[in-house]
Amino acid sequence: MCTVSFIPNSCGFYLAMNRDERLMRPTGLRPRVFEDEGRRVMYPRESSGGTWIALNDSGVFLALINWHRVDRRPTGEVVSRGEVVRTSATAGSLEEIVEKLHSLPLQRIRPFRLIAGVPGNGLIAEYGWDLQELAVQIHDWTPRHWFSSGYDEEKAEHERARVCQDAWQQDSAGSIEWLRNLHSLHLPERGPFSICMHQPVAGTVSYTEVSLLNQAATMRYKPGSPCFPGRIYETTLFVGQGVGCDR
Repeated sequence: MCTVSFIPNSCGFYLAMNRDERLMRPTGLRPRVFEDEGRRVMYPRESSGGTWIALNDSGVFLALINWHRVDRRPTGEVVSRGEVVRTSATAGSLEEIVEKLHSLPLQRIRPFRLIAGVPGNGLIAEYGWDLQELAVQIHDWTPRHWFSSGYDEEKAEHERARVCQDAWQQDSAGSIEWLRNLHSLHLPERGPFSICMHQPVAGTVSYTEVSLLNQAATMRYKPGSPCFPGRIYETTLFVGQGVGCDR
């Protein structure tokens, strides 16, 4: 269960993600910059090493959400979906991402949707793995939101999309403050369908935000629910192929 928001602007983009999990799951580790295959990659991670969101020094970003509508499960030993982003995070293009995905043992990985973007391309790719095929949808470089939920995913998508649509009518829409507030909302009510999700056994366990402006990237990570006060960790990364600012 997660919510991902992407907002491009004239200087780069904002990317935000609420990670929704069972409350008994171990707390994720703060973001760090890692060296891998000659690239610098920034991401938070699970204790096992997997991750759900990443940005590399080419400006490529990745965010993964579960695909609960697909009622299929791998047979045999399951590989964590956290390996999908970690493996793909060194890619410098959408084509390389596909290569990285096909290098994984996909038949042992539960269904997922992987959202990826390359600033120079001006396109967003959404890869969907349903345990039968890896499909791709290409979206324009425009504001978008994605939602997943293990609790009536179709209704969660409908409710959260409606909240986002209403929020875009605000004067501050698209700003970083607006984005943070959006990911803290409890509309239509505090519960399983709100963007900041709360259930007795599950909830939003962290908020991660990426801000790429020109060639400076900052990742902000807040463990716990975004609606509660708490410590925020920041990590920075120089991006060699940033987006020029026309302001």
